Amino acid sequence: MGRIRNYRSIILIIIGNVAFILYLWFFVGFEALASFLSRLNVYQYAFYYSIAAIALLLSVFFDSLIWHSLLKPLSVKIKLRKLFLYNWIGNFVEKVIPCETVCGEVTRIYLSQKETSSDAGIAAVPVISSRIISTFIYTTGLIIGFISLVVTRNIPVYLAGVLAIILFGTGAVIGAVFYLAFKEGATERLVTLLMRLAKIITKNQARLEQLKEKLIKSFSSFSNSFKIYKDHPRYLIQPVIYAVIAWIFSLLVYLLVFYSLNFDGISIIDLTLIYCVSATVETVTAGFPVGAVEITMINLYALYGVPLVVAGAATTLTRLLTFWVQVIIGYPIVQFTEVKEVLKGSYLL
Repeated sequence: MGRIRNYRSIILIIIGNVAFILYLWFFVGFEALASFLSRLNVYQYAFYYSIAAIALLLSVFFDSLIWHSLLKPLSVKIKLRKLFLYNWIGNFVEKVIPCETVCGEVTRIYLSQKETSSDAGIAAVPVISSRIISTFIYTTGLIIGFISLVVTRNIPVYLAGVLAIILFGTGAVIGAVFYLAFKEGATERLVTLLMRLAKIITKNQARLEQLKEKLIKSFSSFSNSFKIYKDHPRYLIQPVIYAVIAWIFSLLVYLLVFYSLNFDGISIIDLTLIYCVSATVETVTAGFPVGAVEITMINLYALYGVPLVVAGAATTLTRLLTFWVQVIIGYPIVQFTEVKEVLKGSYLL
């Protein structure tokens, strides 16, 4: 199963890259792109692009701090350097396995549980809470950018529809998690539903009872742990601050890439919307880790008046950091640590 998933991921990445290369060829032009890059100031490019790489590392670091600070109220102890490692592994899994955020979060939960030998429900709470906080920050930026776009520009109907779907879907997912965590009897109803589905797959009553008890225990721990944050909102102040900082550093990657290209013709507000939409598209188009995001970015840049050749160069260099660097660094981390066996055991790789 793991080998099949690996082949599928590689094929999808190849297809996505071919689609992006063809898009650059037909709509941007390799000659125009090469000519533009050849005129860059090498020292300016190297300086700003290096800072962009540092900003990427800092965004992952502060994202790990969100997770770390959420563990404290639950009395779960994992060293920050290990959380940083696990977070990078989660990001790697999100990039290479075609199920995006779900696989990444499952990996983080699994590694956290493996590290602490805690209940799966308890291990899931800080991971999911971290995702919710980050999603809330991203969605806020998306709403601000969307309002700015509506007020200042003639927004295309298709883009307005996509943004509306994104906002609705994000709200629905967060609402479902809160319902499961806080609604009395919600976990029992979910377990009952899962058991009905399980009966279709297997008739082994002993196994079903064992699974039911395990699910009830995990969901109960999940709900009880979530209520700690609800009863003590002050525990969320620090994670929210870390989430904002991580978001800012992620946005700075996009901005610094433009500075490396000696282009300042796009405002930080406009770039905020492009960044938030691109990040969301990467989640929505989980089956195609590359291709869809890059083409979306170029079209959004063009919508804001960025010349196509600059948009193509900026997109390529940005995705080199936000996608390929995380894959290139993440792969040896998985291969040369005990984490490889953990992931194989969880059927993720």
